[in-house]
Amino acid sequence: MSTEKQIFLHIGAPLVGAGALQEALWHSGPVLAAHGVCYPLEGPHQHFAATMDLREMSWGGHRDPAWNGVWDRVAERVREWEGDRVVLSHELLGGATEAQARRAVESLGPGEVHIVFTARDLARQMAADWQEHVKHEHTVTFDQFVDDLVMKGIEAPEPFGEMFWGLHDPVRVLGAWGAAVPRGRVHVITAPRRERGGGGLWRRFAELAGIAPEWCDLAAVREQDPLGLAEAELVRRLNERLGTSLGGDYEPLVRRHVANTLLTGREGAEGHAEIVVPVRHHPWMRTRSREMVEGLEAAGYDVVGDLAELMPEFGGAVPAEPVDAPVLTGVAIEVIEALLRDLAKSRQRTQIAEINHELAQVREQLSRLSAAPAARSSVMRRAAGRLRGPGGGARG
Repeated sequence: MSTEKQIFLHIGAPLVGAGALQEALWHSGPVLAAHGVCYPLEGPHQHFAATMDLREMSWGGHRDPAWNGVWDRVAERVREWEGDRVVLSHELLGGATEAQARRAVESLGPGEVHIVFTARDLARQMAADWQEHVKHEHTVTFDQFVDDLVMKGIEAPEPFGEMFWGLHDPVRVLGAWGAAVPRGRVHVITAPRRERGGGGLWRRFAELAGIAPEWCDLAAVREQDPLGLAEAELVRRLNERLGTSLGGDYEPLVRRHVANTLLTGREGAEGHAEIVVPVRHHPWMRTRSREMVEGLEAAGYDVVGDLAELMPEFGGAVPAEPVDAPVLTGVAIEVIEALLRDLAKSRQRTQIAEINHELAQVREQLSRLSAAPAARSSVMRRAAGRLRGPGGGARG
């Protein structure tokens, strides 16, 4: 191993273990630091702000002034680290231009910068990317989404073409980043086939970066479970009805609670119909994937895993028929039931909080009137009336 400080910069792809990897690094930060490994963030989401700053991007049509200068501050902590390794990760870094990639690498030195790209086959990535767009208020159907990506490539309607081919195609992404470092320092980690949870991908990354298994809690390394076809279609149709009416409430209510909690965690969700690329595109998908693998082999990048894992497998997955009304209704009823139960629990918590607030007021008044028995008796009678509520019945 080189005596020079090694800096592992993970640049994507989205939806291939990035979130789980970042969670593991953040929560294990102090332990990693004790072993000479720096995860150079001051807050759990600072890598996003740094990426927006480096790429000079807006997000959702908004450019936060607080992002300005964040990349340089993170890079400064990397330069100042006296240990032997640094790890930094954000899945949107892959979309950087060649000039931005060079600036990033130069800003992190002195040190031996390594570029890491985690990859999965295009068929699974298209399914994952579509449902992620659906969880961000989009209404495009899966068939239309795939048709556009296949036939129009990066020119597919915004933001789908640029977001997919500009971030998920390792040959394209590493063309920019590979120009900033020697080819031997570009690493492609392939995602193990048929794996749920991301543990295998994490172990490949950790071995590359020199992170011992005992330094991180692998039980916490888990990707967000995917939606099934019916679940994703329910969210898509909900988006059609909602439009932009929820504003900023969409993120916590629909994406995080309905999609990522209720729909992925509902009973029987593991047996849901998988989202599979339409059969008419299977030949194209195999050809395009073969070209991608050949491009990576020709580039001479270091491969952790097996490039054969980037070839799609369609043998055991049959594209589902369009979701029919009974199936969609069944999923919708389960979600409505869960939402009503959540609402009932919320109301109970509110009532308990109100009662506790009233009791606190009573205790405060009693403490002030402890020397006046007659006044204390009057306060007790008023408090008892409030707690009984309308009609004289006890509240609770």
